[in-house]
Formats: sequence, C-alpha cells, structure tokens
Amino acid sequence: MREEWILEGKEPDVQYHVQIYVPDQAPPSEGFPVIYVLDGNAYFGYGADTIRNQSFNGLKTGIEPAIIVGIALKAEDAIIRERRFYDFTPPAAAYKYPDRFKNTTIDKHGGADIFLDWIVEELQPKILENYAVDLKKQCLYGHSLGGLFTLYSMFRRPEAFQCYLAISPSIWWNEKHIYSFVHDTKDVRLFIGVGKEEGIMVEDATAFYHRLPIVLEESTAYHIADDENHASVVPTTMSRAFRYFFQ
Repeated sequence: MREEWILEGKEPDVQYHVQIYVPDQAPPSEGFPVIYVLDGNAYFGYGADTIRNQSFNGLKTGIEPAIIVGIALKAEDAIIRERRFYDFTPPAAAYKYPDRFKNTTIDKHGGADIFLDWIVEELQPKILENYAVDLKKQCLYGHSLGGLFTLYSMFRRPEAFQCYLAISPSIWWNEKHIYSFVHDTKDVRLFIGVGKEEGIMVEDATAFYHRLPIVLEESTAYHIADDENHASVVPTTMSRAFRYFFQ
C-alpha cells in the first residue's frame, strides 16, 4: 500500500510531500520498522522497492517488511534543489563556501534545526498515529546534503532514531562544520557509505569515520562502493545500508 500526504511545514508557505509505503500484510505484534528517507522525490521509490522485493526472502537478505516514509519539499525541482541547502545544513555563526562555488552564495542555509524539529515533533507523531510502528526500530536515511543532515540529526537528536544511514555525506559543508558536533555523540547505530569515485568525499568520509568517539566504534559500519560515483552510489548501496539497519 502506498499513500501520500501534503503537510504544512513549521514556516509560512512551506509544505512537504510525504510518501508512505506500508507492507501488504498484517504488522507484527511490536509494529513495523520504519525508515524515513530524505529527498523522497528522488529516493522514495528505491527505498520502497528495496523493502518490498527483499523482504520476500528475508531469511537470505536480512531485510524485514518495513514502512518507508519519503520526505520532500512540495515544489518544483529547481526550488527543491535550492531549499536543500536550507533544510539540510546546520546553523552556524558564519558560512564559507568552497572554491568551486566560484564566489556565488546561497540565499538561505542553516535551517536544519527547524526541519529536524518538524520531523520529530510533527511528522513522526502523525506516522505513529496512523500506522503500527516499532518504536525501537526507527531509522533516518540521507544522501549528500541529506547525509550531512543525517549526521547532524544523530548528534542533535540521537533519541529520535535508533539507526542513522548517511550516504556520501557532505562533510565539506562550511569548512567541515559538522566536526564541531562530534562531542555530542551518543550510543546509536550509524552506517556511512560513499562511492570510490567520489574523490575528496571519500577522503572526508574516511577521516570522519576514524574521528568518531569510542562510543560509536562498535556500532558504526563504513563502506566504500567500488566503481560508484555521487549519483550511482544510492541505488547500489541502499540494500547494504538497509541490511545494516536490520542486523
């Protein structure tokens, strides 16, 4: 079963398109696991199909029937791409852009707290009201800037999810500002994936992984996908990331 909602954001004139996949079977007594997928306009379908196809043979794949919740701004693609720099980036006293931006600036950034509060305080309760959810098996998945937001969410609200899946996280953002939150780490499960052909992002992800505190050492998996670039890494690593969540 698939459903769609249009929900108001925390700011005026902001709406989110929420897509929901629910397995076509009765939920277990404890409820279904749930995976919240950022950039749902691009990745909801991948997530739903991964769960639907692989849960049929869960003994081999390790993937259980689960709810997939895709989250995206309700807007045209160009506006969605621009808004990602606001919703997915942590607030900071100052912002510095990398040289490849060629001295251009982005109109809005630093809205991650507002977006995270909306997910935790408005979206999650609505999902719980409408579906049978296992409160001990909730997960957040994000790619690129969404991966950065996933890491920030883990530091900012570690109790909101039990597992965080960060694919090709944009650690470079604002001179690697995400490092300033590492000391806030709690005991959660984390998967970091990156494509081998992603250049500096591989170096950034590797360095970040090795800088994580001991409390995360045994509960973090790190995977470099051979022959994959920034665009191809999502479909080729999603199954691996999801399997990690169900371990």
